[in-house]
Amino acid sequence: MAAAGDLVAERYRLLDRIGGGAMSEVWRGHDEVLNRDVAVKELLVHGGMTEAQTQEAHDRALREARIAARLHHPHAVGVFDVVEHAGRPCLIMEFLSARTLADLIAEHGTLPADQVRRIGAQIAGALAAAHAAGIVHRDVKPGNVLITEDGTAKLTDFGISRAVGDVTLTATGVLAGTPAYLAPEVAKGSEATQSSDVFSLGATLYCAIEGAPPFGLDANPIALLYRIATSPVPTPSQADGLGDAVATLLRTDPDQRPTAREAERTLADAEPHPPAAAATAVTATAAATPTSAGPAATAGAAAPATAVTRSSAPRRRRAVLAALAVAVLLIAGVLVAVLTNDNGPDRAAPPGTKPAPTTTTAPRSTTAGSTTSKAGTSTTSAPSSAPAKPPTPQDVPAQLTAAIVDYYQLVPGNLDVAWNHMTADYQQNHAGGRSGYQRFWQAIARVTVTDVTPSPPHTVTATVNYYYRSGNVAVESTRFGLVQENGMWKIASSTVLSHRGASS
Repeated sequence: MAAAGDLVAERYRLLDRIGGGAMSEVWRGHDEVLNRDVAVKELLVHGGMTEAQTQEAHDRALREARIAARLHHPHAVGVFDVVEHAGRPCLIMEFLSARTLADLIAEHGTLPADQVRRIGAQIAGALAAAHAAGIVHRDVKPGNVLITEDGTAKLTDFGISRAVGDVTLTATGVLAGTPAYLAPEVAKGSEATQSSDVFSLGATLYCAIEGAPPFGLDANPIALLYRIATSPVPTPSQADGLGDAVATLLRTDPDQRPTAREAERTLADAEPHPPAAAATAVTATAAATPTSAGPAATAGAAAPATAVTRSSAPRRRRAVLAALAVAVLLIAGVLVAVLTNDNGPDRAAPPGTKPAPTTTTAPRSTTAGSTTSKAGTSTTSAPSSAPAKPPTPQDVPAQLTAAIVDYYQLVPGNLDVAWNHMTADYQQNHAGGRSGYQRFWQAIARVTVTDVTPSPPHTVTATVNYYYRSGNVAVESTRFGLVQENGMWKIASSTVLSHRGASS
């Protein structure tokens, strides 16, 4: 594996690692011949690989370089060269001081509709150019869309793209791709096409508007693929006039979708309705270690972004369908490739599971309908400590629900106020004291809560969705016990009833 300071191909000096995953690492490098920064994407060749698998990695790098070389577009990341370093193939790519769209969504929850429209039009233009060159991208997702500091969007990672007429080089011989953004026909096992790229673009824009992909996220990829293959596509609810344009990209029938070029024109011409309070576009302010031309494995950790005012109500997640046996038969072929794909922050099956029930170490998030809480967002609506009248039985369900919703609107951005929403016993014996509480929330970028169900006189159950700074997602069904202190409902206990996904 490469290290900082290495000289690749006697020309490219590696400066710092800026991303990567199971299949590759991405470095910021310096071209000592042309005196410019580049992104160096090293495809990893593991010691346990067979000779055939090693050759596959080399072929994939060469194929990606050749495909990208056919594509010259201002909204597609350029590839300059393909070289070898210590027996491993490396792509030399355009370096961008940018962050992925996935990073911005993880940090801010949703983006303003007009900004999403501009991003969509630019990426649709890149796809149109790729399709004109006979290239199907096959993995359009927020993690493969880079946003520069001036708001320019660029499509990257043609690692699983396929040029028309090329021999398929994937080890399994089936489609690799990110489940949450796959088109329905691909989820059923059909070959990816230009039309499925358009659907994936629509799913990407939907996620930027709504805060989650059209069919949600699920730790069980079979359940997710089954939903994609069999469920109607939901309509965006926060699109501010952009809904019709996005809905056309998400048509179930691939023959009814527009081409990428038509989508570019539609999105460019769309005029979102101005919201009640003007929204500020999210900017991708770069830090000392900017995101590179490849998707980073630790989404949200690279750089802070400017605060944004917007509505944030990610759609309710659908319940996992019971007929999973049917799903196995329907999508088993697709699943094999999905589980082996080198996904970035958009992977739909976070690694790791916890046994349930267990008791939480700190109270976690929940939203009636859908409430989003983001790091860096300061909420100043601290509850009054003045005594209140005892609640009537009719008031209790609403108050219990509000207590959980209010708490998770505060975390992780306003821990000082959130701390007072717990009893003293819970603070010390369950949340780990103030230092333990802060350590817990430092790892989390944002949290959403759904399905908040009160059970008077003092219990609430809810589904809590944790979006970690590492890019992982965990979903927990949690039961809370609350007590009243000085007229305020406080969290006195919490028990995790079920857990899906990773926790760090």
